[in-house]
Amino acid sequence: MRLLQRYVALELFRVFVMVLMAISILLVFVGVFQQAAENGLGPAEVLQILPYVIYSLLPITIPAAMLLTVTVVYGRMSGDQELIVARAAGINILSLLMPALLMGAVLSCSALLLTDQIIPWSIDKIQETVLVKMEKIFLDQLRSDHQFIDPNGGVAITVIDVEGKTLIKPTIRYSPKDGQTFTIQAESANIRFDIAERTATIKVVGGYIDMNDGRGAWIREEEYPFPLPLMDKQRKARHMAVDMISSELVNLQAAGTERESRQTILSAMNLMTGGFEEFSRQDFVDLMQGDLVDEQRTNKLKAEYHGRFAMASSCFFFVLVGSPISIMQAKRQFLTTFFIVFMPIVFAYYPIIMLSMNQAKNGTLEAWWVMWIANLITGIIGFLLLRKLLQN
Repeated sequence: MRLLQRYVALELFRVFVMVLMAISILLVFVGVFQQAAENGLGPAEVLQILPYVIYSLLPITIPAAMLLTVTVVYGRMSGDQELIVARAAGINILSLLMPALLMGAVLSCSALLLTDQIIPWSIDKIQETVLVKMEKIFLDQLRSDHQFIDPNGGVAITVIDVEGKTLIKPTIRYSPKDGQTFTIQAESANIRFDIAERTATIKVVGGYIDMNDGRGAWIREEEYPFPLPLMDKQRKARHMAVDMISSELVNLQAAGTERESRQTILSAMNLMTGGFEEFSRQDFVDLMQGDLVDEQRTNKLKAEYHGRFAMASSCFFFVLVGSPISIMQAKRQFLTTFFIVFMPIVFAYYPIIMLSMNQAKNGTLEAWWVMWIANLITGIIGFLLLRKLLQN
């Protein structure tokens, strides 16, 4: 890299770091307060999740910071006539834009790494902090009220006392929406929260289990998992790495193929035997519902998979549009240039991204191409602006 390009690259890096820090500091408090409000976190828990919230906000702040950086650097250089001097010396303007384009490409790869690896890890860390808080709330409520009821999860627990994490003489009633209700009376029990499995496991020592169909059995030592309250049973797509998304898509495809084979066999048997009423049986309906649920999950995973690459690439496309406009404006009021570029991005680029995401999640359009429409439009505009800049 020649001296002038190194000068431009250092200017870009210096301004980018300062802008990124300023934007991140402003947004991080919003993210922290949101997490604290949603999960009832105290000051100690807020300080624990603070570093992880920063990671989750970087994919949002990096493109905006890079756009503001190129408007500041190239707008100042153009306003101070530095670019005219470079042109007079026979230096191609494109060579001065290469540091910004290269930096945009590197930041796009970094944003992809963040969304694919770092953010899922940071989300897990935030949920672990929330889980510790949830466990404390659970045990404190049992100590004070001697009962805990989660109507959504179908779990009701009453105890005589709580010693540490040990429940003394608990009575546990579990009423799942799609299963059999049972009641456990035990001498003692310990509870363990598992964020990876989205479950709370209760280890019962010395008790009796009573099923709602009249059956019962004595328990010497047994573990029973329950769904965690206030947590989704299924991991959200945006909290998953690309390899996890790919693996689940393969599993969903295999499950769909198996269900399709079963539906074909059942339909053929019903048609051959004239048992048309069998089509309304619950097992056949469950197969149809399973197809619908898996299709919705597949569409969401595909939208997240392709949208992750498209959103990460926005840094490069923002540079491609912002740099020529900044040079053409040739003003030292970089904020004016920034808003000239940023307003169309806010009111056009991101709405197109959101619309494309919704269409992909609904299965109306294929995610592999619809998620790239906004970048394609931005790239064409940037190419035309760059061509006009080089011609003039």
